[in-house]
Amino acid sequence: MPTLKYPSEQFPGPPSVTVDIPDGWSPVRVPGTLLAARRAEEGGSFAPNLVVRGFTRSAEFTIGRALAELKAFVTERPDGEMDEPFEVEIDQVPFVGVNVSWTDDKVGDVVQAHLFAGARRGQVVDLIQVTGSVGGPEVEAEYGTIQELMQTVRVTR
Repeated sequence: MPTLKYPSEQFPGPPSVTVDIPDGWSPVRVPGTLLAARRAEEGGSFAPNLVVRGFTRSAEFTIGRALAELKAFVTERPDGEMDEPFEVEIDQVPFVGVNVSWTDDKVGDVVQAHLFAGARRGQVVDLIQVTGSVGGPEVEAEYGTIQELMQTVRVTR
């Protein structure tokens, strides 16, 4: 009887992801993520955070579909807005990025920066989604930190 193994050449695991977090940030375990970190909260209602998720999707899946799914999520939120997508390359990996925002009843303004990178592997697509989130009265001050943090993301296979 053959034995199947994961990860293996036939069933490789998700790409490896690294990110440099600044002093005052801590790793956190979040179900369904490859990794996550947040600023150690010193009060306030929203800690800036970064979450990296990995998905294996069908070969027909595109980044455009990921953006459409995100737009559907955002438009359900009060004052939900999605900026125009942009392209960026980080350490020779092409990403499609987009910023979204909405108003939360408890937090106030929430702004997220998303980066998507996909790689076809046979009949599937490996998708990495990096999300940086800021919220509350410190949105403008913290957004630059999230952008800098996201620029340290490295994806390798």
